[in-house]
Amino acid sequence: MKWQVMIERNISFERLLEIQEEQLQLLKPNQESMLLFAELKPTITLGSRQVHERAQFERLEAVKMLAKEKQIEVIHGERGGNETWHGPGQWVGFVITPLEKFTGDSKGVRKAVCGILANVKSVVKEYVPDAVTEEGDRMGIWSTRGKVVSVGIKIKGGYITSGFALNCYPHEKSFMGINPCGIEGASADFIFAGRIPNEKWNSEFESIPQKIFMKFEEGASLVCV
Repeated sequence: MKWQVMIERNISFERLLEIQEEQLQLLKPNQESMLLFAELKPTITLGSRQVHERAQFERLEAVKMLAKEKQIEVIHGERGGNETWHGPGQWVGFVITPLEKFTGDSKGVRKAVCGILANVKSVVKEYVPDAVTEEGDRMGIWSTRGKVVSVGIKIKGGYITSGFALNCYPHEKSFMGINPCGIEGASADFIFAGRIPNEKWNSEFESIPQKIFMKFEEGASLVCV
């Protein structure tokens, strides 16, 4: 497959969703594909579980109080699950592509998730050799220290939208005590932290989109391993 790439820095999550929709409309006529990378302003996004389940009301209120205290945005993300954090030092990657073209299966949502994780994990393992993919409520890529990659997709008109978030290095506002994806007892890990010298973080961070793009160009297994 051939992929286009777009990279945005220091934008809001709402603006990222707008860009995704704009690009989706441009890609659809010729069934083209794009990787949209963004480093976001500090944001807490909520999952559909918190929007639709009344039992999540108290949890939601606690998240809103924390966000108000830290003066960061809270918005509804286009994914399932609970709250999570996005911001500096993390790449959010939206995979915008026809589901059937990416997986060979018009109903291959699980294959799509596994394919996205396999491509990203190929890059993660350059820094975290012991990284593993977990499934179920812990779906994503983990090190022995915590979660390094979250994933969540949505299908719109046969197209995959949304994608993954890759934690690269910690920032003063990273996660702020929020468990990644709202997973009770889970911690976030960052692929650079304690693994490469701090002075290399910025240059390595800038190289990540190109590395992931190359993995998508090469193609990857559609099995979660």
